[in-house]
Amino acid sequence: MKFQVKNRENRYLLSSQDDGYFAGLSLALGYLEPYLTRKQKSSLLKDLQIDGLVFDEAKYLQVACETSIAAYLAKIYGNSFVYEPKVQPPKDVDCGFKYNGRVFNIEIKCADFSKKNEIDKSNSFKIGFLGRLVDFDEAFSKLESLFDPKINPAAEPDKPLVKQQHMDNKLKDYLVSAHKKFKESIGPNELNVLAVCCADWTDMQKWFFYMYGHQGLFTNESFYPFEEYKNVDVVMLTNLYHRHHDYWDKNKINSHWDFSKSFNLIFSNPLRREDKKEAIWEFVDAVPNHSKQLMSYKVKNGLDEMRIPHYVCEELLEKGLYYFQPKT
Repeated sequence: MKFQVKNRENRYLLSSQDDGYFAGLSLALGYLEPYLTRKQKSSLLKDLQIDGLVFDEAKYLQVACETSIAAYLAKIYGNSFVYEPKVQPPKDVDCGFKYNGRVFNIEIKCADFSKKNEIDKSNSFKIGFLGRLVDFDEAFSKLESLFDPKINPAAEPDKPLVKQQHMDNKLKDYLVSAHKKFKESIGPNELNVLAVCCADWTDMQKWFFYMYGHQGLFTNESFYPFEEYKNVDVVMLTNLYHRHHDYWDKNKINSHWDFSKSFNLIFSNPLRREDKKEAIWEFVDAVPNHSKQLMSYKVKNGLDEMRIPHYVCEELLEKGLYYFQPKT
């Protein structure tokens, strides 16, 4: 697919035309092009913001993640791949494919992490939690004064206590939205997948607890009625956001547009409408992921509740496997 970047505010593509990042996009679009209508092609290029005078980074990263997954599936499952299939007309999901006689429908979501990134870069003490903590605001208010030099002379000046961003409501929104796009009853050979694009390995652990932690969305104590998202059979967490965001600062990561190079984990929704265990395991076999390896991994130095960060740091990074940019 030929295109020219004219938007001078798009620092992702304008500054990368001589490096591997731009070439990776061109390759990905080449895999997708045979499956796109003229309208879909025009819409995709518009969302990539190759033209125009302004640039919406969150919107760009959303479509970059969508493109990465769809291009890989188009490349591997070309005979059955569908771009934007209307699973529940008139609504469509991002893409779908068939494998071993089963149909997989995939909806892809990427949160706006700009607030999280701002907090992470700030000169502050940061506090957060895993799962859902009902009285967190009250606890934070009590702790906040300890970091205020006006109240506590021992506190460090210009370094306040701030809340880390919590995104369980964002996941709830994604689940409810995907639920409405998927059919209610499709049988055991069709699987509905919500792909959620995450930041670093600690962030992926947080999204795990949004599902399975205290009052998690995939528990019987869910803070939101599970009937409103039980059409979603599986959530796939992927670090594609991490791989695309500010890619120029991540010298250990390459092939940013290649989904097979990303770190992916697959989690079933125990509150789903139908069992579908066989279809779920088929999906695990059909796409690149570390789900089985993570399940069998034994944490060496730390809490098992933080299994994802331990696996990434101890099993991957220490062996020179850079699915993530190491933290400095």
